[in-house]
Amino acid sequence: MPDLFDVIADPTRRELLRALLQAETTGDGTGEVSVGELVGQLSLSQPTVSKHLKILRDFAIVSVREQGQHRYYRLEPQRLAPIAEWLGAFLPSPEPSVPHTDPAELAVDAVAQAAPARPLPGSVRAIGVRLGALAATVTHRASR
Repeated sequence: MPDLFDVIADPTRRELLRALLQAETTGDGTGEVSVGELVGQLSLSQPTVSKHLKILRDFAIVSVREQGQHRYYRLEPQRLAPIAEWLGAFLPSPEPSVPHTDPAELAVDAVAQAAPARPLPGSVRAIGVRLGALAATVTHRASR
């Protein structure tokens, strides 16, 4: 029986997760994507997409809603929290940020502050915060 790491190790399943995450943040508000849409986005065969979605569904990483003959999938990001937590144990806590002195960075900060915030579902936001902190740590370590 594979574990969660084995499930997300497959590149096709990771691409499916990315497509479902994109639907969660930029789609029609439901976060749902049909199998046909995934087939079109990823240029994979329908049997391949269905096979990998079944594995993700077996681990409750995705959920499915059936409507007639159609199936709509959505990401259940809270199920990936154990991976973020496990990876976080290997990285030090991010150091406090240093104020920007580069004018270009200050301009980027000003634009970011002026941009309207788009709320994310709580489960996506929690994972995003964890992954953002991990990415900041990795970026900081790489810049040393």
